[in-house]
Amino acid sequence: MMPTWILPIFPIMLSGTIASVIADTQPDIAAVPILVAGLTCQGLGFSVAVLMYAHMVGRLMQSGLPNREHRPGLFMCVGPPAFTALAVIGMAKGLPAVAGPVPGSLFLDAGVIRTIAVIVAVFLWALSFWWFGIALVAVVQAPPRYFHLGWWAMVFPNTGFTLATISISKEIGTEAVLWVTTAMSVMMLLLFGFVLYHNIRAVVVQDIMYPGRDEDVEDH
Repeated sequence: MMPTWILPIFPIMLSGTIASVIADTQPDIAAVPILVAGLTCQGLGFSVAVLMYAHMVGRLMQSGLPNREHRPGLFMCVGPPAFTALAVIGMAKGLPAVAGPVPGSLFLDAGVIRTIAVIVAVFLWALSFWWFGIALVAVVQAPPRYFHLGWWAMVFPNTGFTLATISISKEIGTEAVLWVTTAMSVMMLLLFGFVLYHNIRAVVVQDIMYPGRDEDVEDH
């Protein structure tokens, strides 16, 4: 069991985030179906990720932390709850002021939905932060010596964690947290540059993308 097993479900899960962006630009009659589809995909993606979490926790308890070269991949576990929190808030904001004008249909008040969305987002953010703490301690304790493509797990899932923190802080109106998210954003830019540099360097010195030296060479 590797943290990257969660990766295949990410495209479906990110549909919720895409829906939250698209729905805000559409008329009400089109926005609601987009949001329903986005919520469905987001729920499926997060549910599958939770199933993978069970395997991951079992593996950690039975075998301990992964090899130092693969520990950055633990940050993959940060992504699902973070992107789900981001998507839930975004989809709630994209919901029309009142949905369900047809007699007999479900009546939804956007204000109530947004409140519930923030509560759920904070709940999920805590799970994301927990995984972030585990991954951070693991990497700091034994940093990898060589570049692996799994290093990118330190960038993109943590970007979702940062964006989710920004969205939550905007919803609850906490100025102090917004300053913290500014620092987080700067750190993410620096981390992106750091990983990109080592990725390019690994290609140049033929540590990756070279016959007999790729990470999956033993699988062939």
